[in-house]
Amino acid sequence: MTRVDTLITGGHVLTMDEGFTEYADGAVAVKSGKIVECGQAQDLTARYQADETLDADSGIIMPGLINGHCHAAMSLFRGYAENVTLDAFLETLSHAETNYVSSEGVYVGASVACAEMALGGITSFVDMYWYPDETIRAARELHMSIVAGPVFVAFPGYDDLAEWPMRTDFSGPFADRHRGTEGVFPSLAPHACYTLDEEKLTELAGMAEALDLPIQIHASEAPSEMELVRDGYGGATPIEVLDRTGVLHRNCQLAHAVHLSDSDIALIKKAGASIIHNPQSNTKLASGIARICDLLEAGVSVGLGTDGPSSGNDLDMWKAMRLAANLQSVSRGEPGALSDRDAVALATRLGAQAAGMGAHTGSLEPGKNADVIVVSTKGLHMRPVFSPYAALVYSAGRDDVAHVFASGHHIVKDRALQWEGFDDILSDFETITKAVAADVKVGCFGI
Repeated sequence: MTRVDTLITGGHVLTMDEGFTEYADGAVAVKSGKIVECGQAQDLTARYQADETLDADSGIIMPGLINGHCHAAMSLFRGYAENVTLDAFLETLSHAETNYVSSEGVYVGASVACAEMALGGITSFVDMYWYPDETIRAARELHMSIVAGPVFVAFPGYDDLAEWPMRTDFSGPFADRHRGTEGVFPSLAPHACYTLDEEKLTELAGMAEALDLPIQIHASEAPSEMELVRDGYGGATPIEVLDRTGVLHRNCQLAHAVHLSDSDIALIKKAGASIIHNPQSNTKLASGIARICDLLEAGVSVGLGTDGPSSGNDLDMWKAMRLAANLQSVSRGEPGALSDRDAVALATRLGAQAAGMGAHTGSLEPGKNADVIVVSTKGLHMRPVFSPYAALVYSAGRDDVAHVFASGHHIVKDRALQWEGFDDILSDFETITKAVAADVKVGCFGI
């Protein structure tokens, strides 16, 4: 028998590979943080001897979820700006960020966000926030994979990089520090067309090419943004601006992309850029409903995200899947316009591809990271399971995630986070958020 580190058995395996291969009574073998094999349980148990054997207890065994767009450390400001539009949200948030964003604060906020994501079955995420090294540090302490990079805005920002040359000079060493590091995918993170001018966007496009880095950027999110860009760029859409500045290319990830014309979609498809759909914040901020079915039919790469925990309030990819599917049914007037199986794919394999991590994670295939979750089907709300995909999209929630493996590490065991020292981090988090609450003179329950 071949020795492996972990053998997960006793569940319905959804590999989420291109053929959507399933094993009703399946198993997954893991060694050195990688998937060795998926198959029928009786076959794998006969061939592999494991240091740890986990019984999935008739649950669903599937890839860890991919959160394609996030501002993790904004957990510090959850609920700070409510019942406002996107532009009012950003204006309100700027006060808190001016006073409470620091390198250590970002580490603490990102750590709490990583813990929240892990408990909900997320094993990889794309982050855009100040002090990206600190978010990377938090993610890697839980063995989560992360795409992150320096934020670019035309104003001083809320970090130590007050001048534009300081931001551009930071990027090369940042990429050198993290390039080739397991689980870390460096990027550039210009905020948006309305916070950068054409000259700076063009410069960043050149920098991305020179450093061989992907770009993640907000684009076409809300009506207010469309108006700002139209006024500032001679009537152009954000997608047209990104195209003519060179930002729109095959390694460009567009967060939101709610307000797209047919010609915008054609430009995105031609460039090979990807879209990250964030239905929670889009609905909460009344930004609109993205044309996800149209994008998929056009052959555009699409993934799912939660956005930040200040604008979307939680980091729940199960809500994102459900909202994405339901919104497309409403938008098209067609139940199942975005099928439950495709919604799960957007949160796993397709999401990994859209985030630039498709070769490493997103499906249970030999050689990929052992990012595996077990979703319990024991809850009354999960019974019966006629279709595992429908159960995941329309019934399951974060509390159903029983086990999480990130790169083979068992980071959530029987719904409990396995992070020594997290209680101290949580104490620091409460200290910071109490100060935020006192500053705005509001009550902060539970801390």
